[in-house]
Amino acid sequence: MNKKFIGLIAVLLVAVGVLAFNNHYKKEGLVKNGVVTTAVIEKISRNKIDNEFSPTVENIHIKYSYTIDSKKYKKTQEISKHEHDLYFTKTGKVGDSLKIIYDSEKPTNSRIEKLKSLSN
Repeated sequence: MNKKFIGLIAVLLVAVGVLAFNNHYKKEGLVKNGVVTTAVIEKISRNKIDNEFSPTVENIHIKYSYTIDSKKYKKTQEISKHEHDLYFTKTGKVGDSLKIIYDSEKPTNSRIEKLKSLSN
């Protein structure tokens, strides 16, 4: 193997490690410091990827805003179509409220609260 290939593999492994750590850190913050509040839906969009080489993927992008200590935060969360019922009884519309959980120590870290757990 040449050095460029080994270097590329090393960079990819480091990038995956950093992303995994960041994801774990954010989840831990929500578990440890999570506070439930209400957010407002600002935009809903869908994307569908359908090609002959992979299964069809359809996702819903929910952009929401919430206010903590007089500061407004905005976030977009992608939810796959097959997980829709874990989050919504029906997809809302712009202006509707939804429950989110945010990290009280880092309010930019938030996610839409699930209605059901995967074990139900």
